[in-house]
Amino acid sequence: MTMVQRGKAVKTRVRKFKINDLDQVVAIAERYASWDLTSTEVDVEGFHSASPEFFFVAEAENKILGFVCGRESNPPAETLNKWKSRKVASIETLAVDEDYRRQGIATSLLSALFEAFKQKKIDLVTLSVPAVEIAAMKLYGKLGFEPRAQFLWKRLDSSY
Repeated sequence: MTMVQRGKAVKTRVRKFKINDLDQVVAIAERYASWDLTSTEVDVEGFHSASPEFFFVAEAENKILGFVCGRESNPPAETLNKWKSRKVASIETLAVDEDYRRQGIATSLLSALFEAFKQKKIDLVTLSVPAVEIAAMKLYGKLGFEPRAQFLWKRLDSSY
């Protein structure tokens, strides 16, 4: 994939995460991948050690532009039957540096992850996305994701 950076074309590639990517991935995670908790180095290392085959980065000129990590899920057989699925995985985190968004990087990262899932015979992918992430929800919709549930909350004490 080629993207434009400061007026020049830059070759972007998606590849498996390597441990020497850690600092750059953590920096992106800290800025863009927090939901209720800020991602830490321990979190990123944990994603990698749990499912290294499902952890990808996008890079250009030795700079990490974004990353995605997923994991295989193990729902009960009854759930698999209800979902009409044999094997399930989830997208745990997807983040792209703000300066490089809307250039197809997230789609390329997800394509690599989906291919890795398919190699493991995974036939259903789930994810959670914060309601404020409208652009992410649009992307997931374009990629064929369908809403399955709503996670709601109501604050009972506004003094906190």
